[in-house]
Amino acid sequence: MSSVRLPLRPRLLLALVVVTSVVLAACSAQVAPTPSSSSLPASPSATPQPSVGESASPAPSDPVAVGWEAAAVPDTANASGIAAIVAGGDGLIAISFDGGFGSLVWTSVDGRTWTDITPDGFESIGISGVVEFDGMLVAVGRGNTIDIESEEAAVYLSRDGTEWRKVETAEPMVGQLIDLVATDDGLYAVGGVPGADSAGIWHSADGESWERIGPDIEHAFLWSIAEGGPGLVAVGWRRDPDPSTAVWTSVDGSEWTLSPDPEGYELFEATDVVNLDGTLVMVGSSLATQGGRFWTSADGLEWTVVDVPGLQRVYPRTLLETAAGLIAVGGGESMAGTAWISADGRAWEPFGDPLDGSYFHSAVVHDGMLLAGGATQAGTPETGIESHAMIWSTPITD
Repeated sequence: MSSVRLPLRPRLLLALVVVTSVVLAACSAQVAPTPSSSSLPASPSATPQPSVGESASPAPSDPVAVGWEAAAVPDTANASGIAAIVAGGDGLIAISFDGGFGSLVWTSVDGRTWTDITPDGFESIGISGVVEFDGMLVAVGRGNTIDIESEEAAVYLSRDGTEWRKVETAEPMVGQLIDLVATDDGLYAVGGVPGADSAGIWHSADGESWERIGPDIEHAFLWSIAEGGPGLVAVGWRRDPDPSTAVWTSVDGSEWTLSPDPEGYELFEATDVVNLDGTLVMVGSSLATQGGRFWTSADGLEWTVVDVPGLQRVYPRTLLETAAGLIAVGGGESMAGTAWISADGRAWEPFGDPLDGSYFHSAVVHDGMLLAGGATQAGTPETGIESHAMIWSTPITD
C-alpha cells in the first residue's frame, strides 16, 4: 500500500480497502483524490438512507446456480489484489497490485493455474487498466510509485504480455491513468491529477505518443471511459459541493462536456460504463453506505436509475459484456464477492450466491469460463484484514 492514504469512506467497505487500492494506491505513493470521509456530511450520511426507488423494490430473485472455483495462484503479500485480466501470452495475463508499491504479472493457459512472470522494475510501478490495441497490449497507470512527490502517469506496451516496455514521451505525463478504451481514432485514457485535485483525459493515435486533452477537470476524478452516446462517455465523480456521480461526453474526443446530473447521483460515484447494443450502462457505489446502483442512458446525457433489489450494502463495481449477458462484479460489507447478470442492463439478477471471504474487482471470459479477479478477505477491522490476490472461475455460456 502507498505511504499516504486518504481516509476511508463512511461505508467502510472492507474489500475496497484492498482492491480499490489496486487501481489507485498501486498507481502512486500518493493515493488519488477519491472522496474521503472529510468530504462528506457528518450526519446523516453515516446512516443508510433510502435509494431512489428503493421503497418499491421487490425481494431479489433466486440467484443463478454458480460454483466458483479458486485458481492455483502464486504466493502474494498481504493487501495484494487483481486489477485486470486480459488475453495474452499463452492464454491469459493478469495484472495485480503487489501489496506494496508495485505490480505483479501472472500468466495462465487455462485460467486455473497461474505463474508469476513479473518483469524487473515492476516493484515501483502501478498498472490499473489494460486493453488490446493494434496487435499489442497497452497498460496504463503510474510510474515511480516509491517517490511520494512524483506524479508520473505511465504507459507500458507488450506484444505478448510477458515482456513490457515503458513508453517514453517527449513531455512528462503528469497524473495517474486509470482506464482506457481503444477506438478507430486511437486510445483514450482517463484518470486523475492528484496534486491538482482534478481529473484528466489523454489521447494517443498509436500507443507511443500521448497528449493531454483540454484543461484539468477541477474537483473530479474519472474511473472509466467507453464509446457511446455522442461519441465517447467518461464517468466518475465530482464535488458539487459533496462528491457525487458525474458524466462527461464528447463527440470527437477533443472537447468534453459535463452532462446534466444523473437521476440519483448525490453521494454516489460511477466506477464503470459500457455500451451494450447502443444502451449505455453505468454502475457505481454509494459514498454513504447505501450500496450499489445501476443507471442506463440512450445518449450519455439523460440517465435513469435501474431499480435493482438486494443492493443494500452490496457494491457492484465492474461491468463485462458476455454472450450470456452483461455481468457486474464487486463485493459487499460482509466480505463476500458478488456477481450480477442482465440481458439488457435494465433487469438484473444475482449470478450465484455471494462468495464468502472474497472480493471481485475484474472479470473476463475465456474458453467457456468466467474468471473473476480480486482478493481473498479474512479478519475484522479490529484484528486487521488479511487479503491476497486471487482468481476464481465458473462455467458460462459463450
